[in-house]
Amino acid sequence: MRRWMLAVVTAAAIVATARPMLAQNTPKGYRLENYAWPEVEAILRPETVVVIPLGAAAKEHGRHLRLRTDLTIAEYFTRRVLDASNVAVAPALTYHFYPAFVEYPGSTSLALETARDLTVDVVRSLARFGPRRFYVLNTGVSTTRPLDVAAKALAAEGILMHYTDFAARANAALRGFRQQKGGTHADEVETSLMLHMAPATVDMSRAAREFDPAAPPGAALTRRRDGQGAYSESGVWGDATVANAQKGALVAEAITAAILADIEKLRSAVPPQAAAPRPPDRPTPRRATPPGTRWLGDCTDADFRRLTQIGPAYSFHWSNGDAERIAGLFASQADIIHPNGDIERTAEVIKVNRLDLFSRREYRNSKHPLNLPMIRCVTPDLAVADGRWSLNSVRDAEGKELPTYEGQVTIVAKRADDGWLIEAYRYTLKPPAQPMPVWLKRPGWPDK
Repeated sequence: MRRWMLAVVTAAAIVATARPMLAQNTPKGYRLENYAWPEVEAILRPETVVVIPLGAAAKEHGRHLRLRTDLTIAEYFTRRVLDASNVAVAPALTYHFYPAFVEYPGSTSLALETARDLTVDVVRSLARFGPRRFYVLNTGVSTTRPLDVAAKALAAEGILMHYTDFAARANAALRGFRQQKGGTHADEVETSLMLHMAPATVDMSRAAREFDPAAPPGAALTRRRDGQGAYSESGVWGDATVANAQKGALVAEAITAAILADIEKLRSAVPPQAAAPRPPDRPTPRRATPPGTRWLGDCTDADFRRLTQIGPAYSFHWSNGDAERIAGLFASQADIIHPNGDIERTAEVIKVNRLDLFSRREYRNSKHPLNLPMIRCVTPDLAVADGRWSLNSVRDAEGKELPTYEGQVTIVAKRADDGWLIEAYRYTLKPPAQPMPVWLKRPGWPDK
């Protein structure tokens, strides 16, 4: 017992120092449901990793935990991921494949095929707008069966989908601290997590210990002694009575680190080649393009869609003061030529200059609409887009709002691994009432 307590104290100290490290110096993600569709269009780019939380909102967890336990756990890890990683998070899937618990009132389950198709359809819907990498933040065990089948179906369409092996991650985290002899549900692990994440929702006076090592692995739980499956009067499979918040904190940190590692591995992975072209969900004729848009050259549907995302993405990231994501729209050796002849060369210089710009009072709440309605694919790998730009809500040194600045803009875009990046940016400036405040911390090229 002393050895176990020493290990827990040591683990708690590690947890206390690990949490800020996980979220440190990392761009925050976006929760898609909080934005309108033009902003979401800017977020969903080919390089974006989309996270889909998966947690049951209606599944029994014994008498001491609530039906939404899985969803609570999924929401906790989603918040941790949003704080620590540059991802887009879709709304959670709250119904899925949970056949082992349907004898307990309130528990719901989809058929395996339905759960598979639900997952595929959600991923496929979002993938239509660019992303090719998806991560299901899975908090279930039986859910891995339809997720595995869904991942294979999506791979045939050129979409890479990974998911959390929650049971394996949790068991690995608790190895050496585990007290229960066995179990997988509403047990030592899940109860400890809930004592850490949402202690007010746990009633430990009703926690139970129910586990039969002779029961077939993965058997459904039954409330009837003569029923088919593993008998559990309470709905617990394991030992919830030995749970505590310290164990929960340890498991939570380990799983958070594992999920973040999964996401970064997915981010650097190459999506599979589509086995064969899949018919579109609905026709996308050229007449369906936005009003006023001219579609020239040999742009494919996918090329045109991704090229039209550049303007909204630039405007959206500017409004958020996000220099890193603005620079991410440019190729590594890209350049911007300003009307006065100054040149910024390389995406790194563009980022540094925007960081400096957004730190200044004059530009703190500025908006930079960028509209590129004329698109022409010169070659399969090179495109030109023309349009107009404007800049408003800029203030002078005394805090007075300056007039709107505007002009024409032309960009040259080059095909990247799974999208398009700006290679050259040129713009004109319509003479304003007074000069526009401009700073270039690093001119780029030529050096000054």
